[in-house]
Amino acid sequence: MKKKLEVNVTSKDKHQKHVHLAKPDMGDYGRIELGFLGTSCGNIQKLAQLVIERLSLTYKIAYVDADHKEGDALLAGKGDKESLMEFPNTVELRDKIVFKRIDRRQEEVSVFEQREWLNNQELVLINANHFKAKDQILVIDPKKPMDKKLSKITHVRLLVLQKGQSDIPEYIKNHIPDWDQLPVINISEVDKIMDFIKEFTDSNRAIVNGLVLIGGKSSRMDRDKSGLTYHEKSQKDHVNDMLQKYCKDVFLSCNQEQHEKFNGNYLMIKDKITGLGPMGGIISAFMENPDAAWLSVACDLPFLSEETIAYLLTNRNPSKLATVFLDSEGKFPEPLITIWEPRAYPVLLRYLSQGYSCPRKVLINSDVEVLKAPDVQEFQNINDPEAYASAIKTIKKEKI
Repeated sequence: MKKKLEVNVTSKDKHQKHVHLAKPDMGDYGRIELGFLGTSCGNIQKLAQLVIERLSLTYKIAYVDADHKEGDALLAGKGDKESLMEFPNTVELRDKIVFKRIDRRQEEVSVFEQREWLNNQELVLINANHFKAKDQILVIDPKKPMDKKLSKITHVRLLVLQKGQSDIPEYIKNHIPDWDQLPVINISEVDKIMDFIKEFTDSNRAIVNGLVLIGGKSSRMDRDKSGLTYHEKSQKDHVNDMLQKYCKDVFLSCNQEQHEKFNGNYLMIKDKITGLGPMGGIISAFMENPDAAWLSVACDLPFLSEETIAYLLTNRNPSKLATVFLDSEGKFPEPLITIWEPRAYPVLLRYLSQGYSCPRKVLINSDVEVLKAPDVQEFQNINDPEAYASAIKTIKKEKI
């Protein structure tokens, strides 16, 4: 009989640390969650439907709820015999023409999968009678007192008084320390409830950081393109200065050699995934801060103006994966200047896992806000000495 190999594992071995990665600020379903609780599930469903009816043209909204009836029937062997969900470990994808539906017969689903499922949605509404939510709207309903369920009341942002309720119960006042700082709205004041949800969603949208992409090999130029001078300063400084006016923070996306050379003079993000060009730089930025939106700009666009950057930011659509201009031919998204929303992070990794490292491929096949550029001539990227010399002449003429 083969002897079992015994290995002595020390306390130190047990606690080997993994590489530290910044974790996004998410709930079990998404970045912006609002859970309704304190009233019947039927009332919560009506509230959620009303929100979606009023706001779905402005925000991409998901709704999370439980329906035990069909599941209980399946477990009892009394389900629909024609349903594929009768069989364990089954997934059914159906094209319903105007929507697609996936049913999965699965015992447990991790929060990691749930977040992936709802990644494209900006606002997640949740029946918090059943599930946790990052933030909550508490309905004070005399028919559904919460005095025995106070542990479910965690992060309340709004108090809604159900019909027949005129004041806040003492047990709520005792449980929520800052209850008197919370807005209070009657259930009949629908417009005020919608205004609150809009303001809440808008205020939780990601800030925009700038990312100057300088980490390319510059093989055709035969020298670092970020150091070329078009506007009386290096191009990396020129783009950095333009973005500083519009972004919270601006970083240079750089390779190892550049990081050693420029470190201390700029905010910098060294490529954590090398050899992937711009996609590696964008993913590295999200690895640094997954909760920011990233305005990535290539360093080899000497004709790019502040007006075009401002136009992109003014027309940003945070509900989309990205906001992008059409290229100079008006055919495809132009990845050289793009606002990538936080939801783009897992999508970029998904494309990478399937063998694609082209940001344009991601943009073409995703739900993005596409803008017509004020001047497509600004998207001329300069890659070789001849183009550089020509660009210098053009810029000098424009300044005369």
